Amino acid sequence: MISPTQPAIRIDDLHYAYPSYLREGQPVKVLRGVNLTVAAGEFVALLGRVASGKSTLCMALNGLVPHATGGVFRGQVWVAGQDTRRHPISDLARTVGLVFQDPETQLTQMRVEDEIAFGPENLGLPADEMEARVAWALRAVGLEAYRDRSPLRLSGGEKQRVAIAAMLAMRPRVLVLDEPTANLDPAGKASVLGVLANLARERRIAILVATQELDRVARHADRVLVLHEGRIGMDAPPADVFAQVARLQEWGIGLPQAVELGHLLTQRTGRPYRFDDMGQAFHILCSEVRTAPQPSIPAALPAPAPVPAVPAAPQIMLEEVAFSYPDGIEALCGVNLAVRPGEFVVLLGPNGSGKTTLAKHLNGLLKPCRGRVLIDGRDTRSERVAELAHQVGYVFQNPDHQIFSATVADEIAFGPRIQNLPPDTVAQRVAAGLARFRLSPFTDLPPALLGSGQRRQVALAAVLATQPQALVLDEPTGGLDARSRQELMEAVVAFNHEQRTVILITHDMGIVTEYASRTVVLVSGRIVFDGAPQDLFERTDILQQARLAVPPVVRLARRLQPCGLPRGVLTCAEFAAAWQARLRSYGAITAAPRGEEARNDAG
Repeated sequence: MISPTQPAIRIDDLHYAYPSYLREGQPVKVLRGVNLTVAAGEFVALLGRVASGKSTLCMALNGLVPHATGGVFRGQVWVAGQDTRRHPISDLARTVGLVFQDPETQLTQMRVEDEIAFGPENLGLPADEMEARVAWALRAVGLEAYRDRSPLRLSGGEKQRVAIAAMLAMRPRVLVLDEPTANLDPAGKASVLGVLANLARERRIAILVATQELDRVARHADRVLVLHEGRIGMDAPPADVFAQVARLQEWGIGLPQAVELGHLLTQRTGRPYRFDDMGQAFHILCSEVRTAPQPSIPAALPAPAPVPAVPAAPQIMLEEVAFSYPDGIEALCGVNLAVRPGEFVVLLGPNGSGKTTLAKHLNGLLKPCRGRVLIDGRDTRSERVAELAHQVGYVFQNPDHQIFSATVADEIAFGPRIQNLPPDTVAQRVAAGLARFRLSPFTDLPPALLGSGQRRQVALAAVLATQPQALVLDEPTGGLDARSRQELMEAVVAFNHEQRTVILITHDMGIVTEYASRTVVLVSGRIVFDGAPQDLFERTDILQQARLAVPPVVRLARRLQPCGLPRGVLTCAEFAAAWQARLRSYGAITAAPRGEEARNDAG
């Protein structure tokens, strides 16, 4: 065991640079003097922008950096008393567990049970102990019924759960996880992070999690680290870190919804609001209401301005679509769905519900076993995928499944070139894609050398360069920081504003509240809900069945409806505007601070 006086993790002045991408180039500096200690039993969250070095820091804790990566390494990293420079990766793996952002890079076995048992078996544990650990790990991630399934046949989120379970079964002294919940459904995210917090407390395991799950971090983490420009820029309890709103926003880091709401209310009303959580927000706002007269408030938010009518004919039509994989798993069961041009549809559902399978039917990657899929009236069963790609662009959940060109510029240019567009048009589209996603510095680099978030941007830029009429995106924002997420979604919204169709798969309920005009919920291969986000959040039965969660600000708005808040509030911005209107209605404020409303509305 780790000595009570010895930190589980100690990093002293760590500098690291990857080998140069180019033959004559300089090493690529990533970490520039990291100092850190983590005690046994601490649950520490690591935040930072895409490409800030979070994954590099995680890999330094089990010796992959520098033993497997090479490069220039200076400083010291001690984990469970072991100097990572002097111990091989195989030795460190006995005490340090690492879960990668991409689970496919560490799954090797043909059965889920074998994957989880692999580590304990190599530790030489007795059979009964090994079985107990496998059963416990499966329960912890909600995969008890998946023992005999092949990991290769699981959804992205299910693979992620298997990878987490495999590390949990090892019972390491130090557990490091790189975006472990990026592809999990909301219930899965809550479960896994809750399990990790309990492990830290009850088993004295030191846990470091690189994540973007800000609301859950605020609830579970003992400390929050923010990696900025290669150094630890913040290191404090969650409430103290998230109180530094201006600094976090400058660095492109998001905020928990309670903190964001307090900040927006302060901006709009000129009164000081600070909430560490939504329970505190409720009590503070309720006390404000008790001392105020009841204003006349509309029963619901005003309806949005009408949009131009869309053509009646569906652009995409699924009729009684059923599909089964070769191993007999029935993924879709009689799905009927019509999507009209210009719609923004968000497809929701638990891991393994069939969302990706349905999406792959929309451009002919999969053909229905029964029923049919029509794209602009064309039956996908008789159309080539290359032809359908002109109409429906598809961005995979894992960008590595579709990126193959030698350079970023070539990847973006590939689609326009096979469309036989003139070279100057190809060049224009490449330049536009590089500029939109700030990829110009990487123009001549292989995409494989970029971080996961940047590879997502390359994949989307490449699809948008073909200018399809519909865009299908499978978990496009998983693992992205707040600013990168916003930039990516701005590109998607711009596409949609051209009256082009968007179908987006996500587990990010913020995407639902901020962007969706229509939500479709899939459970066990069947559509169980199809309607507006406001209506979905009223359906407790559907939310429970689909393992979905109501965003914190939506729950708060509901609790405050008896206090005069209108129905239909979905975002922090809508809440702040409604509360500002309420205060104005009885003269508590006269106007927002000068210029604030314009900035809020623009944001």
